[in-house]
Amino acid sequence: MNYSVPDIFQKAIAEKPFHIKPDNSDILRIIENDISCACEWVEISIKNLHSVFCFSIDFKDKAGCDYAFPFFNADEETRIKGLRSKNDAIIICQIDQQVYVFLIELKSENTGKYLQQLKLSKVFVNFIIDIFNIVNESYEINKEDIIFKGILFRCRKRSNKGTTRKEEKAKFDENRDKSLSIAEEPCHDTYRLQYFLP
Repeated sequence: MNYSVPDIFQKAIAEKPFHIKPDNSDILRIIENDISCACEWVEISIKNLHSVFCFSIDFKDKAGCDYAFPFFNADEETRIKGLRSKNDAIIICQIDQQVYVFLIELKSENTGKYLQQLKLSKVFVNFIIDIFNIVNESYEINKEDIIFKGILFRCRKRSNKGTTRKEEKAKFDENRDKSLSIAEEPCHDTYRLQYFLP
């Protein structure tokens, strides 16, 4: 049986704590786990889209251990800095045969190494696809057919209450990095996923 790419990721990734599920209004709420970050949340409406999966690997347990990459060295003195970097959320959407992967990061004014975080998450998604392609003999995901997009949500104008953006389309900068086009949008707002789709 052939699954959509969002279905494959939903089956491959453990539900708790990684899945981000939509509410009754088909809205995904993406939250920044760093309490010092002023860009605390963004909402993405997936209404009228039937093949979407959202998850985050940016979690630590109560002891501060990394859920997603526990095998990487966490010792402050001997670790390789940045190796365990990850972004806030990943949304995978499939429309007909076209697959879109949105790598999402929430940042305050200091954007830091967000591009590195997004690129590392792209590697992680490709890693899952490679494993699936090895273990599944009847169906192969062609990575060349997947369109990756980065979205940086930043604090600019803070809304008191969220409003759903309905205007045109997000503007992705193709020149910032050759391997990943990036759009920047204000956080603390609600966007339709279609706003980021071509």
